[in-house]
Amino acid sequence: MPMRILQYGLILVPAVLYLLILPLDQEDLYTLYIIIALGLAVCKDFARSRSRSRARYVLLILAEMLWSCWLIAVYGPFMLFLSLSILYVYMYRLEGTSRWLMLGAQLVATNIALHWQYAPPQELLPWFASVPTESKFSFLEETAGRMVGNLILVLTAALSWQGSRMASSRGQLEQVYDELRSKHYELQDARAQLLLFTKQLEGVAQEEERTRISRQLHDDIGHRLIRTKMMSEAALLTLPLDTEQGTEMVRQIRDQLAASMDDMRATLHKLRSSSYVSEAYALDLLLEEVGRETGVKTRYEVRGSSRELYPSMQIVLYKNAKEALTNALRHGNASTITVEVEFGEHEVCMSVSNDGVIKAKQSARAQPEGAQSNRSTAADSGPSGMGHEGMRLRTESIGGRLEIRQAYPYTVTTRLPMMKKTDLI
Repeated sequence: MPMRILQYGLILVPAVLYLLILPLDQEDLYTLYIIIALGLAVCKDFARSRSRSRARYVLLILAEMLWSCWLIAVYGPFMLFLSLSILYVYMYRLEGTSRWLMLGAQLVATNIALHWQYAPPQELLPWFASVPTESKFSFLEETAGRMVGNLILVLTAALSWQGSRMASSRGQLEQVYDELRSKHYELQDARAQLLLFTKQLEGVAQEEERTRISRQLHDDIGHRLIRTKMMSEAALLTLPLDTEQGTEMVRQIRDQLAASMDDMRATLHKLRSSSYVSEAYALDLLLEEVGRETGVKTRYEVRGSSRELYPSMQIVLYKNAKEALTNALRHGNASTITVEVEFGEHEVCMSVSNDGVIKAKQSARAQPEGAQSNRSTAADSGPSGMGHEGMRLRTESIGGRLEIRQAYPYTVTTRLPMMKKTDLI
């Protein structure tokens, strides 16, 4: 729309201004000429929007250009402003060498029109309204007029070319913007798929945990309750005959029931809904439970700015920490276990270290050489079996990595990448 306003404005404004100084007896013919110029401009725009023929559009441009040059020849250099309209159009619409060929043709036609204005041919003299019957224009005036006309055309062509380049750059920017917007929609879809995958992974982890809990209920608590029932029946038979032994059996039944209640409480704690994921997989509670049950000294430390983790990350850290604690107690005979969680800018790092390996080596030095070799083999091969392989696979499933340091203190490090919510948008 701005291009059409400027195009028709370059025709109408100079035409109206020149009409103010034109004699009354020439206004009717002049108005007809201006209407023809406007008609050619409208036909050209209509042909461009309706027709797919490029040749027809170029022919209409040439026709409008020649008509504007005819107006220059008839009414003088002031009509040069009307020819700027068609120059502005083809510098924007045409591409490559076509625009420069068209500019050369317009320069040639304009110079011929100016020459006819200052020195009209005798056979065309009746058509020229602004030239006196006896022409008194000098060669210097003609040269100056042609130089000014050519300069106006060249400057206008340069400005229009720069404007067309800017418009082309703007079009490219709009295209890049459209591509970025489509990529944004693709990222939105990828984000939705990633969130869905996270929920699926959490569901798989919860299903695995439920399976483990069901086995625990069947194997541990169920067997313990069966044993307690049998002991209760034995206590009923023993109490009338041997009060002391029967009382001891009742105490054992009480201890068994207390242990079953603790196991049942822990199981129900883990069966809570997903809104309690952070609490169910809390590392500090895990360490507290291990320290209370085993008597091992535990220490928990958090470094950096603590941030909320995705449920899948919480589950991986919790399971790796639990596996490392089990290995430290079962294979390392550890007396001190330390869990450190460090929140970095791009990753969260959990280190589980214990003093069990060194203690095992120190105790192995006090034994004979053969026994020391057997002890070392047992201490090194035990933790690095299925437990470490499971931790590694679990960590790599969400893009992390597992590191194991054999030197004192024996340390298992889990590194998980931190994903900000803004990175997923």
